[in-house]
Amino acid sequence: MPGDLSWPSTDIWDRLNDTLDGRLIKTVPIASVCHHPNYDEVKCKHLRENWRRSDLHMDHPTSIMHNIYLKKACDPFTSPDTPCDIGSYVQYTVNVSKPDHVKKAVNFAKEHNLRFVIKNTGHDYMGKSTGIGALSVWMHHLQDMEYIEKYDSPHYSGPSFKLGAGITGAQISRKAKEYGLVVVSGSCSTVGIVGGYIQGGGHSTLSSVYGLAADQALSFEVIAPTGEFLIASPTENSDLYWALSGGGGGTYGIVWSVTVKAFPDTKVTTASISFGIDSAPNEEAFYEGIKAYYASSSRFGTAKLSGFAVHSGERFDLMPLFAYNQSSDDVEEIISPLIDTLGSLGITYTKAVATYPNFVDAFFSTPSLQPEVQEVSAFLLGSRILPASLFPSEISQDQIENEGLDKLMLILKDIANKKGVILDILVKADSTAYANPSEWNAVHPAWRNGLHSLAVAMFFENEEGLEVISRDQDLITYDFVDQLRQLTPGSGAYLNEAAPNEPDFQQTFYGTNYNKLLRIKDKYDPYQMLYGSTSVGGDRWFENESDGRRLCQVTKNSKSKKRSFISSIEL
Repeated sequence: MPGDLSWPSTDIWDRLNDTLDGRLIKTVPIASVCHHPNYDEVKCKHLRENWRRSDLHMDHPTSIMHNIYLKKACDPFTSPDTPCDIGSYVQYTVNVSKPDHVKKAVNFAKEHNLRFVIKNTGHDYMGKSTGIGALSVWMHHLQDMEYIEKYDSPHYSGPSFKLGAGITGAQISRKAKEYGLVVVSGSCSTVGIVGGYIQGGGHSTLSSVYGLAADQALSFEVIAPTGEFLIASPTENSDLYWALSGGGGGTYGIVWSVTVKAFPDTKVTTASISFGIDSAPNEEAFYEGIKAYYASSSRFGTAKLSGFAVHSGERFDLMPLFAYNQSSDDVEEIISPLIDTLGSLGITYTKAVATYPNFVDAFFSTPSLQPEVQEVSAFLLGSRILPASLFPSEISQDQIENEGLDKLMLILKDIANKKGVILDILVKADSTAYANPSEWNAVHPAWRNGLHSLAVAMFFENEEGLEVISRDQDLITYDFVDQLRQLTPGSGAYLNEAAPNEPDFQQTFYGTNYNKLLRIKDKYDPYQMLYGSTSVGGDRWFENESDGRRLCQVTKNSKSKKRSFISSIEL
């Protein structure tokens, strides 16, 4: 840690920089212009006004988008007289351009007993992209995209793309369009496809047709924490390939590239539906309208539709559904029972159905999905994968008789009454992506039976204090999500969009795969260089608050306590 006698001297850091072709960057927090002695009123004002722009943090070597994990260190919204402490920012980062940079960085961290972190875009809800006292590798400028017309292997034959670690979903979607193809990529277009997204499973608007992002991985190039450059595929280092395909990012190695499947582009139809509580006859009818959406979801999943729904105690927005290779008439027929039900409830709604010639045009027809305008939302999360068995097969069935759906609606109403917002992802991950998906990759088995990845969010202002933020996160984790856990025993959650203080993260994020993943981690990361509080093996470590938040190994004498949100951001 900085301040220790064993912390590398400036001369040692300089010598490291020489071996890295001058690519070592000493952290200067992005908001240093808002604090003395570097205070600049004009620059600070610009930073505050643009603080929620994704590209602001994506293009900075050490800033992260979900900046609660910086724990208000050098915050642009505090007084200029407040010291600009580095806090949970990494101390140094390497702007890597070749594998040797990663090897030298990880070897240096190992030699000097430094914490080691991987950052790509910084789009990370779980705090893995930063760490107190750490040396980081910044992967964002690895921008290679190679089209492979015919990838040929025993497990797949067809078009593919080899992607450098810095490629985002928006970039590969637009590149694939040039070849008349699509690639499974994230709903947030600023997500780096090669990092935590594909390694964590990764849902997509194409998942109901082609499966999860992890189902697309054909091979990885990866630098193990031992310094070895490895290929991981179904036939080479197959255990590492299995773990990287859904077992969590930043855990088993530093991924340099991934080769993924590509599929023919076709027309895509979208459908949006919105209504508010003020456009319903009463509150009961409003919630019956929301219930009708969930009662329709099995029908949507069977028809291979995916989409997003956002709702609170005031309004519902389906924004939108995506129907791959289906016409407007097809989609109108699919959604007609929902529309009929809304009408019978006396709800005034808006509806828009449109067909686009290709996937990119359809996806970016929703303004909030465009990377140029996509913002970092200041919210707290918890989530649960809801199994398909919870929902009726058709909305025409008597909803009152569906006990699971009734229980879900009581939970959703309780969440809304406590100012929570639901961010629902409708995704039926197509298990035909492999003959036996659970054997080929490490995604949580709950995905294969799931229909919704339902997230619960609470929003906060930039100026909000950590005490209020912590209180709200604990409300999400130990109240909202706990109700969903009781409703869905044996299920899990998407490990990239979940509560950072999830009490049983081993089961919730990894399920029956956890012990196998732990053995693979120990094989490829024997020195335990790669850490995340909810990563495989993360329960072996804790932040020692009495020793400068140093990362220490858990022993039999370590105190066990409830995972509060404040402790989970002690990074």
